[in-house]
Amino acid sequence: MNIYEELENKFKIVYPDNPNATYVSILNYSDDLLKPFQRWFRYKEGYSIELVYKILEENNLSSGLVLDPFSGSGTTSLACNNRGIDSIGFEVNPFTFFLSSLKLNEFTAMEIYEFEENINRVLFINKTKCVELPKRDMMKNVFSEKMENEFLSIKYNIVYLKLSEKVKNLFLLGWLSLIEVFSNYKKSGNGLKKRNVKLKYEDKYCFIDELNKLYNNILSDIKISKRNSNISLIKDTCLKLDNYIDKNSLDGVIFSPPYANCFDYTEIYKLELWFGDFVSNINDLKELRNLSLRSHLNSNLIDNEIIKSSYLENLLDKLSEKKLWDKRIPTMLRLYFNDLFTLLNKLNYAMKRNAFCNIIVSNSAYGGIVIPTDLLIANYANDIGFDVKKIEIDRYIITSSQQYKETLNYKNYLRESVICLIKK
Repeated sequence: MNIYEELENKFKIVYPDNPNATYVSILNYSDDLLKPFQRWFRYKEGYSIELVYKILEENNLSSGLVLDPFSGSGTTSLACNNRGIDSIGFEVNPFTFFLSSLKLNEFTAMEIYEFEENINRVLFINKTKCVELPKRDMMKNVFSEKMENEFLSIKYNIVYLKLSEKVKNLFLLGWLSLIEVFSNYKKSGNGLKKRNVKLKYEDKYCFIDELNKLYNNILSDIKISKRNSNISLIKDTCLKLDNYIDKNSLDGVIFSPPYANCFDYTEIYKLELWFGDFVSNINDLKELRNLSLRSHLNSNLIDNEIIKSSYLENLLDKLSEKKLWDKRIPTMLRLYFNDLFTLLNKLNYAMKRNAFCNIIVSNSAYGGIVIPTDLLIANYANDIGFDVKKIEIDRYIITSSQQYKETLNYKNYLRESVICLIKK
């Protein structure tokens, strides 16, 4: 029996073709992109609001307090608010904190009127004055010359028009949402890649038309925004959650941590961070990376106290014998799981008895060795006293052609799953 079978035999595994599978087809955030609030920004890493509804329903939760330790675009809190359930979210990325804060705000009649009355002013009042580009070399190549002038003149209007802070931020978010659409770069894998095909939209009139549509979508959504619950968003790492949350106070936890795939989200969201003035120098980026979960090689890979897992160490020993594209990968993986195990300990402290915790994760592979994140997290949770209700596999993932050949015998472990825990 191999290590994967040994771990899997400990738990109830629900496969996608099982008639009792609950979450298949509702995990993907792309299904949400036309829905109110979710359509404000194409968030690359999100899960669907329907998934959160299903989790709440499956756990019979209609009131209480739910935590999302990695709030991202705010989907968990948005869904909880729609169901009248209080929520807390943690987020370290200043752009995604900005995004989720706006989506979860309630807007007064006066603010809605102010936003509506200023859409045309933002779009048309000035076409000659521009803000400066962020002071980074690559920013000079983000737009074509004519698109650059159009973009930066709109930003000038947003910055210098006399607007209330919440309304100004709505205009800024809409502007940031279209940067990737009209820029020479696109999000791809671990960062940004220069486009090698012609832009779908290539003139300023298309840009103004798309921005006008987006602002009117935002207007429609804030007209129906309603605060049905208490929502607290905290701009800090969830590894400090015991500084903010009382013992035995949480009724539920729903989250998806960054996957162990070496993706640095400060690189993926670099344009939004710089153009939105959320960072102004390299030190700001370094500080942000050091606060993030250690799922990538640009994070702080030093730690003297490690929570060890014998199963993980066994896999890392095998991995150390392989030729990897970066020798720091085993260290990163050890620290990644250390951070998640630390979080589980803190959740155990903060959750009420019989509270639920659902974690959306993806397994990964390096050097032909599959890292079964779902099984390793479930095993540690079980060791510290959680009941592992089930691990539901949502879908299987495809690796690179080289990794595919090397992991062929273990392809069933390359998957995206929902780990369902109950605090005893």
